[in-house]
Amino acid sequence: MKKKYLIFAFLISLIFYACSGKEEIEKIPEVGDYYEPNKPIAFEAMFPSWGRIDQTFVIKGNFPKDTAQIKVYFDKKRAVVINCDGRELYGMVPKQAPGYNSVSLVVGKDSIVPDNVRFKYYQTQSVKTVVGKFEDDRYIEGNLDEARVQNVTGIGVVKGQKGDNIILVEGDWGDRTSFVSFDDNMMMRLTNISYMGAIAVDHTKEKACVIRRDGTRMLYTATREDGWTLNPTGIEIDGNMLPGSLHGGMTYAEDDRYLYLMSEGTMVEVDLVNKEVKKLFTKNDHAAFNGVNLGSWWQYLIYSKYHKCFFVSYADANGIFKVYKDGSGVWHVEKYAGFNSGGTAFGDKLLDAVFRAPCGMAVNSEGEIYVCCKDGHCIVKIRGSLVSLVAGHPDQWGKVNGYPLDAYFDQPKSIAIDSEDNFYVGEGASRVVRKLTIE
Repeated sequence: MKKKYLIFAFLISLIFYACSGKEEIEKIPEVGDYYEPNKPIAFEAMFPSWGRIDQTFVIKGNFPKDTAQIKVYFDKKRAVVINCDGRELYGMVPKQAPGYNSVSLVVGKDSIVPDNVRFKYYQTQSVKTVVGKFEDDRYIEGNLDEARVQNVTGIGVVKGQKGDNIILVEGDWGDRTSFVSFDDNMMMRLTNISYMGAIAVDHTKEKACVIRRDGTRMLYTATREDGWTLNPTGIEIDGNMLPGSLHGGMTYAEDDRYLYLMSEGTMVEVDLVNKEVKKLFTKNDHAAFNGVNLGSWWQYLIYSKYHKCFFVSYADANGIFKVYKDGSGVWHVEKYAGFNSGGTAFGDKLLDAVFRAPCGMAVNSEGEIYVCCKDGHCIVKIRGSLVSLVAGHPDQWGKVNGYPLDAYFDQPKSIAIDSEDNFYVGEGASRVVRKLTIE
């Protein structure tokens, strides 16, 4: 009995010693290297054989440990490769067509498409919080589980190491710009410069521009190469050139050399190379603006390469304009959707629909336009002439995640789309950024 007691006491002492902090315990063990270079590259098996977007998969075989040399494709969609020890490769399932898809492994110049491997993809529809906590109105940097935001009025999706990251602008009363790295699971403040308004990201997703919302507006740029540090460009746009407050009214178009900004019916073009600002037109130049309350606060500008034109939303007008330049260089403005009062309404005629305070917009890979209706508390989609509900409960505010049509939003203001056609939605009263996945 005494012997058993001594053994038990010894084991307890080991546990206590291990937990006392005197011994450093490796939380993330170093990944081994089991690659056999004298053998050919091999793709032996994959687990699981079915799943959804962002699910983890494992490929067994023989391949270099360096993930920079490895690419995995599900049909034509490239997956994010997380880690590799030479005989097991870990990654995340990308968005793809539903049903059975082939899986291929590319290592350098070698490509393997095993005949016996097919992945059955199930489409996902969901709304989930990725930054912040409902109704917690503090601002906190750091780990994403602890990070808090207050009022996200602008979102830009930028390129990361393994996937997309985002830059957030809180330009209402939060007045800060933050970088969210899903690669590193953290959020950090980019600048102490206050009164930021709009953000625009170029086609490479490696450069972003942010501008102050009021007064003499200084334009700042941030690049992936420079760690997304905001640097002044020396380009300023004063109130005589562009009136009102700039919330979301800035975008690139076909050429990343030029930025376009719009506020209160006035549109300007910024030449980022020559650092020149040119006024293109004012609201007095176009009859479409006559009798419309454009307000001085909420307007969002996007460019659609599918429609070859700009779209600008005006929350106070409950409507969206189409803006384009014809072959002779003449600018045109037309009412595109909404401009009605009453409760949120959908239909197959754009100008019969009711948008309650439309704000941020985004265009997916199929040319569909997604619109945040701030006062309608929902996300709607425009496809051709059809306006339909995508997520939320029209005219009912709330803070609920889940299936998109079961979710509740509270003043969605900004929206941006990532490389997989997922959306990030910034809200006002909810104090969060949510990821909307619709397939």
